[in-house]
Amino acid sequence: MPNPNPFQARQAVRQRAKPGNLDELLAMLWGALEEAEAVLARAATDDLRLKSIHAISQCAGQYAKLLEIGELEARLKALEARYVA
Repeated sequence: MPNPNPFQARQAVRQRAKPGNLDELLAMLWGALEEAEAVLARAATDDLRLKSIHAISQCAGQYAKLLEIGELEARLKALEARYVA
């Protein structure tokens, strides 16, 4: 018998997923950077080298943005704590 209300089932699945945090995302991107570097080191073709270089540049840009966001969040929390106190 098909589900009479599939919308509620999909919503329940979405609610089970926990939101990530910045530190987890930074760790994931760092791992991706290391993997792309390893692929670059063992790349046998120019095509694979170019793809790894592209992946490294994309990950590095996102990693830098996330670091900046993390620093801004820390500074904002410090300012909020100073303002409240």
